[in-house]
Amino acid sequence: MKLIKRSIVIVLSLVIFFGLTRVIRAQNTHLSDYQYQVDQYRKNYAEYQNFKNDYNAHPTLNNEQKAILSAKQTIITRELAWASFVLVLSDTISNTLVTYPLTDKAVADLAAIAKYHFNQATVANTIVTRADLTTFTKNELKVTAGQRLALTQAQVASKLAQLIKFQVDTKTAYDFIFPKLDAVKDEVAVKNGLDQIQTLSGEINDQISALAKKTTDLNVDQFSSDQFYSDSSDTLILIRANINRLVNVIIDLDTNYVRH
Repeated sequence: MKLIKRSIVIVLSLVIFFGLTRVIRAQNTHLSDYQYQVDQYRKNYAEYQNFKNDYNAHPTLNNEQKAILSAKQTIITRELAWASFVLVLSDTISNTLVTYPLTDKAVADLAAIAKYHFNQATVANTIVTRADLTTFTKNELKVTAGQRLALTQAQVASKLAQLIKFQVDTKTAYDFIFPKLDAVKDEVAVKNGLDQIQTLSGEINDQISALAKKTTDLNVDQFSSDQFYSDSSDTLILIRANINRLVNVIIDLDTNYVRH
């Protein structure tokens, strides 16, 4: 029985390990791109501050043009960093292989947002004058304000995708031991254990559905991101706790009631 317990733990551990490995490998390119662009952005932003200070101290046309060109390079790396970050976030969802309305929508939204920022990096290359810089910035602020809701939803979708994947993996472990419980299925303790599994599974599904609906129904003009993140974190903690309880019940049944 101890051997089977170890088998169940190994099944769950390997599933999690290989799942994380798949995510990490898929993210490596996007993550390295993001880290590179953030480093470039910080470097360019520091240079921009120097050119800006020079212009403020000596407001000549030459110094103004240097500041504008430096601002352009800073914007380009910022847009590329944003695009890469969005793709890293998307990877955390898509690489779970979970299909769910909220996660599917999030992946599509993130693809569109990443495409926008990549395109903005190209558009920024056309900045030459102060007027160009002002026009670009006004448009950018307007569009990114509209992306706020989708990014908030995607961050919750990422957390839910991980939990849904873990629940699916837990179901695989349960299916592995369930046939082995047939000989003792009428024992009170086993019945209670199986009832707990059904109850916990139902609670987890309901919690996931409720949070997904709440996230989907968010109104960009009315929600408080801080409050929403706080409420969502509380719900995610409850879901994780229920999944842990579910795993413990499965291991308990396997350890103490599966006969070989």
